[in-house]
Parts: sequence; structure tokens; C-alpha cells
Amino acid sequence: MSKVKLSARELDIMTVLWNSTKPLAATDIPKADPSLNVNTVLSSIKNLLKKSYIEVADIVYHGTVLTRTFRPVLTQEEYLSSQFFRFPDASVQFMASLVKAEQSDENLLLMEKLIKDKRKELQEKGK
Repeated sequence: MSKVKLSARELDIMTVLWNSTKPLAATDIPKADPSLNVNTVLSSIKNLLKKSYIEVADIVYHGTVLTRTFRPVLTQEEYLSSQFFRFPDASVQFMASLVKAEQSDENLLLMEKLIKDKRKELQEKGK
């Protein structure tokens, strides 16, 4: 996973897009997060498009004006993984703290299955 760099405002916009069930116009984003203003959103969208973290989903009428709607290309999981692996040995420490904090036997079984599946995948690649 390559490094993903987002400014604080870009991350705010990506969070709105990740939480939306449909593509959003730039003017819809401040409605979902009132801490953002439309000028900041427009500037950040330009940067996010340049980085290929979002894409134009469609061109639609927004009132009486044609406008672009945007959807994320970068998933929230990809972003979190890229941030997580910036730190050496973070995966073992993080997994240990997740296991210690987990209260659900069902979730622990799921984690165990994910680890077993990954080990099997790695063993098959090594053959």
C-alpha cells in the first residue's frame, strides 16, 4: 500500500463521502459537515481529484444548474491501512490491543478465522 496523504480538510471531505450512500455535489458536503465551507470544499475536491482519491460520478441537475457529483475511489479501509503501516511493528501491537479490548467471542472467532485464512494464503504462495 502506497502512502496516502490527506490534509485535515481533505480527510473531513473524504469522511463525508465515505459515509454517504450516494455521490455528492460539492454543495452537499457542507450540509453534511457544517464545519466545512463550500470554498474549502471546492479547493480540496480539486486536490482530491488530482490525487485520484475521488472521481466524478456523474453530472446532474442540482436545482436548475448542472453540477458534478463525486464519489471516493480510495476506500476508508485503504486509507486506514496506509496510516497504520506507517509505523514499524504496528500490526502486532495493534492486533494485541484489539484482542485485549475485545469483549465479543464472535468477533474473536472472526479475527482468528481471518488470521488462519491469511496464513493459508501465505503458505500457498510459498509453495
